[in-house]
Parts: sequence; C-alpha cells; structure tokens
Amino acid sequence: MKKRLGDILLARGVVDSMQLQSALAYQRKWGVALGQVVVDQRFCTAEAVLSALAAQSGVGSVDLDAQPLDASLAKWIPCKVAEAHRVVPLRLEGQGLRDTALVVAIAAPASLAALDVVKSVSGKARVVPLLATDAALNRAIGRLYRGEPATPQRRPGMEGFSLPEWDESLPLVTGTSLAELTTLEAPMEAPGEALPMLAPLEAVRVPVREARVAVQEQVLVYGWGAEAAAGLVKVLGAEGFTVKVASTGDVCAAVETQVVVAPLPAMEVLAQRLRAQVLVAGKVPERDLPRAQAVHARGFLAAPVDPDLLVRAVRRLSRASDEARLKHAS
Repeated sequence: MKKRLGDILLARGVVDSMQLQSALAYQRKWGVALGQVVVDQRFCTAEAVLSALAAQSGVGSVDLDAQPLDASLAKWIPCKVAEAHRVVPLRLEGQGLRDTALVVAIAAPASLAALDVVKSVSGKARVVPLLATDAALNRAIGRLYRGEPATPQRRPGMEGFSLPEWDESLPLVTGTSLAELTTLEAPMEAPGEALPMLAPLEAVRVPVREARVAVQEQVLVYGWGAEAAAGLVKVLGAEGFTVKVASTGDVCAAVETQVVVAPLPAMEVLAQRLRAQVLVAGKVPERDLPRAQAVHARGFLAAPVDPDLLVRAVRRLSRASDEARLKHAS
C-alpha cells in the first residue's frame, strides 16, 4: 500500500505532528494539495516535498537549478507544450534515433496525460520522467526557451530573511507592497479594557530604516518550520527583540506584553484565544483577513514576509502591549 505524503514527511522529520495537523486542516478547508500547503506555510522546503513525492511514486527527482540544459533539445518539446504541461527536456539516452529515450523534468506529481503529449510531439516512444519543483521548472523554461539568466532573482527585502522556496508562479499578494501590514478590527473586550488599535503602515515605504531600540518584551515564534523560524529569530534578534521559538504551552501561557508571530493555519489549529498580541502571516489578504480576525489576531502580514515590515509590525504591537499594561496598572 502506497504511503501517504504526510506520513512520509513526518517519518523523515521534515514536519512535526503539529505542523502536519495544521497543514491537513488547511487542505481539508481549502482543497489545496498537501505538498503545496507545507511549502506555502514554510513548514519545509519544496525540495523536501519533492524528495518525499519521489519516494512515494517511485519516480526519480532532479535539481533543475543545478542541471545544465541543452538548447538543442528544445526542438523535441515546443515552448508552448513545455509551459502548458510543466515539462523540460533534459537529455537523450540510448543508441540510435529509434531506440533513444527522452529524459524530461516534469512537475510533481507526474501527469500521465502530460507524458502522452510529450511522446506525441517528440515522436519518442519512451519518455523517462524526473520530478522537479514547479518553481524550478519555471526558471528552467525561461533559461531554455527565452534565454533568461540561470540565477533566480530574489524579491526585494528578502536578502536578510532566508525562507524555503515558494512558488513564484502564484500571485501571493495584491497591493503596492510584497508584504502589507493590515489593520484588523479590535477583538471584543470588556468596557474600559479595549487595547489600542494597531495603526496601518503607510502605503509608501520610507527608505530610511528606523533606529534600533532595545525591546524587553519577548517575541514568541510559533508554528514555523525550522528554516523559517531561524530566519525570524535572526531578523528580530538583530533589531533588539528577545525572541524564542515557542512550544504550544509557551504560546498558551503568553501574556499581553508578549507578541506571538505565527502562520495563520497554526493559530487556527490552536483554536484558543491568547492574551498575547498575535501577528499572523497569510497568503492572500482578501481571503485570509477574515480568518485572521477569527483567531483574534492584531496584525496580518502577507507572505512572503518582508523583514522590514515584520520588524515594524512587531515593534508596533510591542508598543501597543506597553500602553495596555500601563493602562491596566493605572
């Protein structure tokens, strides 16, 4: 019996049980493939999912970014076919024109219909597939058919925040910025205890960085994969925040002077209202803002998370927690 993708990722230690539960809940609710969910939510890299899919299907995989491409092979698969069916020719194997097999990189999981199309247009009876990530296929198609540079361009503002690969073909955000902090409605509080609202960021970002300040409140990083969590700790720690990669117990016990930074599905699975200031990361603001409000988040960042906006959002929430504490003490 074929093992499920989630079981493979869990057995390999790529995701933990909490992350898998969160991803499965997201998959059930939105109908998104599990492999895409765990990558989009930064639980693991696209390469880790690709390796698991290869093990599940028995089909090999290839790192397209490290693979040299032969321009002479483009004649076997027209550009329109490559783009439509997410496939790139890699090499010919065997002796003689009739006996050679065409080895191709194809999006995971491999589509039999796509392979049939490749056989038809190439005239090759044997087509050997190797799985590749969709983002790597996009870059390879650009290199082979359009002469684009081999090195992918990173999004502005991501240089200091190392995150797993995301699918460059998906429109992750809308608006004037790659990541926007959006004001949410304040959670319902008892009269006289309403917390101050988080002010919206300006539409035009100021090029001069804010001066670093020493912030005593602890920031709790929760629900992220190891690589993303390390990136968050690095960025926030460099700005003077004290940061901790938190467990579920830490988050549930957090007080209002602390800030929790978490992916939206992790907070939905937690299903508990926190005293802390919650900043969530989602994918599509139009869809995810109501969900963020439902978990009583005080701020929202659209993925991929921009480090500068992340720092500004956490700083604003920290100031809000200071004001709330002083108000309660008076």
